[in-house]
Amino acid sequence: MIFNRKKPEPEAIEPIEAEEENPFIDAANELAEMEENGELPEDFDLSEAVRDPAFAALLQEFEPKAAVRIYVAEKRAEEAEENVKTRMSEQARSRKALPKSQRTDRAVAPAPDYMSMSREAFSALEQQYRNAAHNGKRVQI
Repeated sequence: MIFNRKKPEPEAIEPIEAEEENPFIDAANELAEMEENGELPEDFDLSEAVRDPAFAALLQEFEPKAAVRIYVAEKRAEEAEENVKTRMSEQARSRKALPKSQRTDRAVAPAPDYMSMSREAFSALEQQYRNAAHNGKRVQI
């Protein structure tokens, strides 16, 4: 059955012998030992991490165990940040989709009926608009 298959055993990584002391070779040997002993976190992919320049920089600054822990913590933080961003954008989109009320909370003044105004009322309204425009106020008719 397909479900009863076991994962293939990972190939054993043999320690690298070096004539000179090289911190990267020492770190690689320690990482290989950690992988053999099962000390690496489950969500840590060693083959992916060794290709990442950020992990190489961490190996220069810290011991391999600490570098692995910091690298995993940074990856988790990046994933959490992306999850928050997507969740916030989804919330914003869902809020925009909600219907908005057309009703106002206050009474709306009726629009002036210019056709039925007397000549004097229309002249007074026209003068009010001119004064407002002259004082820098925006006038909408």
